[in-house]
Amino acid sequence: MKTTKSNYVPQGDDPRSSIRSDRRPKMRVAHVDYLYFNIYNYFYRLSQYRQTVNPRMQAMYLFSLGSGGWLLMLETFYLHVVRHTRFVSRVESTVFAASIYMLTAFFFNYIFIVKDRDQKIFGKYEEPASRHPMRKIHFILSVIVLLIPYLTLLGFALFAPRYGR
Repeated sequence: MKTTKSNYVPQGDDPRSSIRSDRRPKMRVAHVDYLYFNIYNYFYRLSQYRQTVNPRMQAMYLFSLGSGGWLLMLETFYLHVVRHTRFVSRVESTVFAASIYMLTAFFFNYIFIVKDRDQKIFGKYEEPASRHPMRKIHFILSVIVLLIPYLTLLGFALFAPRYGR
Protein backbone atom coordinates (compact mmCIF):
# COMPACT_ATOMS: atom_id res chain seq x y z
CA MET A 1 0.00 0.00 0.00
CA LYS A 2 1.38 3.34 -1.01
CA THR A 3 1.53 5.89 1.82
CA THR A 4 0.17 9.28 0.95
CA LYS A 5 -0.94 12.15 3.07
CA SER A 6 -4.56 11.02 3.01
CA ASN A 7 -4.09 7.42 4.22
CA TYR A 8 -0.98 7.64 6.41
CA VAL A 9 -1.62 6.72 10.06
CA PRO A 10 1.32 6.68 12.48
CA GLN A 11 1.82 3.37 14.29
CA GLY A 12 0.41 3.27 17.81
CA ASP A 13 -1.30 6.64 17.64
CA ASP A 14 -4.94 7.50 17.44
CA PRO A 15 -5.85 8.10 13.77
CA ARG A 16 -7.81 11.20 14.70
CA SER A 17 -4.73 12.83 16.19
CA SER A 18 -2.86 12.69 12.87
CA ILE A 19 -5.42 14.96 11.24
CA ARG A 20 -4.43 18.57 11.75
CA SER A 21 -6.14 21.71 10.63
CA ASP A 22 -3.97 23.79 8.32
CA ARG A 23 -5.60 27.02 9.44
CA ARG A 24 -3.26 27.50 12.39
CA PRO A 25 0.49 27.31 11.99
CA LYS A 26 2.11 24.57 14.07
CA MET A 27 5.19 25.55 16.03
CA ARG A 28 7.15 23.73 18.71
CA VAL A 29 7.48 25.88 21.80
CA ALA A 30 9.14 25.84 25.15
CA HIS A 31 6.34 27.15 27.31
CA VAL A 32 8.43 29.40 29.55
CA ASP A 33 10.19 30.87 26.51
CA TYR A 34 6.87 31.53 24.79
CA LEU A 35 5.47 33.10 27.95
CA TYR A 36 8.45 35.44 28.07
CA PHE A 37 8.18 36.10 24.33
CA ASN A 38 4.55 37.21 24.61
CA ILE A 39 5.43 39.73 27.28
CA TYR A 40 8.55 40.95 25.49
CA ASN A 41 6.69 41.22 22.16
CA TYR A 42 3.98 43.35 23.80
CA PHE A 43 6.49 45.80 25.25
CA TYR A 44 8.48 45.83 22.00
CA ARG A 45 5.41 46.71 19.94
CA LEU A 46 4.41 49.33 22.52
CA SER A 47 7.87 50.94 22.29
CA GLN A 48 7.43 51.40 18.53
CA TYR A 49 4.40 53.65 19.01
CA ARG A 50 5.27 55.45 22.26
CA GLN A 51 8.30 56.74 24.03
CA THR A 52 8.78 54.01 26.64
CA VAL A 53 11.55 52.62 28.77
CA ASN A 54 13.67 49.81 27.35
CA PRO A 55 11.22 46.99 26.45
CA ARG A 56 13.83 44.35 27.34
CA MET A 57 14.02 45.63 30.91
CA GLN A 58 10.25 45.99 31.23
CA ALA A 59 9.64 42.42 30.06
CA MET A 60 12.42 41.04 32.24
CA TYR A 61 11.16 42.77 35.40
CA LEU A 62 7.52 41.81 34.77
CA PHE A 63 8.58 38.21 34.20
CA SER A 64 10.69 38.44 37.37
CA LEU A 65 7.71 39.71 39.38
CA GLY A 66 5.55 36.88 38.04
CA SER A 67 8.18 34.26 38.85
CA GLY A 68 8.73 35.74 42.30
CA GLY A 69 4.98 35.55 42.86
CA TRP A 70 5.01 31.85 41.99
CA LEU A 71 7.87 31.26 44.43
CA LEU A 72 6.06 33.16 47.19
CA MET A 73 2.85 31.25 46.56
CA LEU A 74 4.67 27.91 46.72
CA GLU A 75 6.41 29.00 49.94
CA THR A 76 3.06 30.03 51.41
CA PHE A 77 1.53 26.66 50.56
CA TYR A 78 4.54 24.92 52.08
CA LEU A 79 4.30 26.91 55.29
CA HIS A 80 0.52 26.51 55.65
CA VAL A 81 -0.02 22.96 54.44
CA VAL A 82 3.16 21.15 55.41
CA ARG A 83 4.58 23.06 58.36
CA HIS A 84 1.28 24.51 59.70
CA THR A 85 2.99 27.79 60.55
CA ARG A 86 3.43 31.35 59.38
CA PHE A 87 6.11 34.00 59.55
CA VAL A 88 6.63 35.35 63.06
CA SER A 89 6.25 39.01 62.11
CA ARG A 90 5.25 41.14 59.16
CA VAL A 91 8.78 42.52 58.95
CA GLU A 92 10.18 39.01 58.56
CA SER A 93 7.71 38.18 55.78
CA THR A 94 8.44 41.50 54.05
CA VAL A 95 12.19 40.89 54.12
CA PHE A 96 11.66 37.37 52.79
CA ALA A 97 9.44 38.59 49.95
CA ALA A 98 11.86 41.40 49.05
CA SER A 99 14.76 38.97 48.98
CA ILE A 100 12.83 36.60 46.70
CA TYR A 101 12.02 39.47 44.32
CA MET A 102 15.62 40.70 44.32
CA LEU A 103 17.04 37.23 43.69
CA THR A 104 14.66 36.55 40.80
CA ALA A 105 15.41 39.99 39.34
CA PHE A 106 19.17 39.38 39.48
CA PHE A 107 18.76 35.86 38.12
CA PHE A 108 16.58 36.89 35.16
CA ASN A 109 18.72 39.96 34.48
CA TYR A 110 21.69 37.66 34.08
CA ILE A 111 19.83 35.14 31.92
CA PHE A 112 17.84 37.48 29.68
CA ILE A 113 19.83 40.71 29.52
CA VAL A 114 23.48 39.77 30.12
CA LYS A 115 23.38 36.50 28.19
CA ASP A 116 21.00 37.94 25.50
CA ARG A 117 18.62 35.00 25.83
CA ASP A 118 15.66 37.33 25.24
CA GLN A 119 16.99 38.23 21.79
CA LYS A 120 17.30 34.54 20.90
CA ILE A 121 13.75 33.90 22.11
CA PHE A 122 12.45 36.92 20.20
CA GLY A 123 14.19 35.83 17.00
CA LYS A 124 12.89 32.29 17.36
CA TYR A 125 9.21 33.14 17.87
CA GLU A 126 8.78 36.48 16.10
CA GLU A 127 7.96 35.18 12.62
CA PRO A 128 5.54 32.35 13.59
CA ALA A 129 3.82 34.47 16.24
CA SER A 130 3.25 37.43 13.95
CA ARG A 131 1.25 35.19 11.60
CA HIS A 132 -0.61 33.39 14.38
CA PRO A 133 -4.29 34.43 14.51
CA MET A 134 -4.57 33.99 18.29
CA ARG A 135 -1.53 36.04 19.40
CA LYS A 136 -3.63 38.46 21.47
CA ILE A 137 -5.21 35.58 23.36
CA HIS A 138 -1.75 34.12 23.95
CA PHE A 139 -0.62 37.43 25.45
CA ILE A 140 -3.68 37.57 27.72
CA LEU A 141 -3.04 33.98 28.83
CA SER A 142 0.59 34.86 29.56
CA VAL A 143 -0.45 37.77 31.76
CA ILE A 144 -2.99 35.56 33.54
CA VAL A 145 -0.28 32.97 34.25
CA LEU A 146 1.82 35.71 35.84
CA LEU A 147 -1.15 37.00 37.89
CA ILE A 148 -2.39 33.63 39.18
CA PRO A 149 -0.07 33.51 42.22
CA TYR A 150 -1.05 37.02 43.31
CA LEU A 151 -4.75 36.24 42.99
CA THR A 152 -4.18 33.02 44.93
CA LEU A 153 -2.30 34.86 47.66
CA LEU A 154 -5.05 37.49 47.82
CA GLY A 155 -7.68 34.77 48.16
CA PHE A 156 -5.58 33.08 50.79
CA ALA A 157 -5.35 36.33 52.75
CA LEU A 158 -9.11 36.89 52.51
CA PHE A 159 -10.26 33.36 53.34
CA ALA A 160 -7.51 32.33 55.77
CA PRO A 161 -6.52 35.57 57.51
CA ARG A 162 -4.13 35.90 60.41
CA TYR A 163 -6.06 36.19 63.61
CA GLY A 164 -4.87 38.53 66.32
CA ARG A 165 -2.71 40.75 64.06
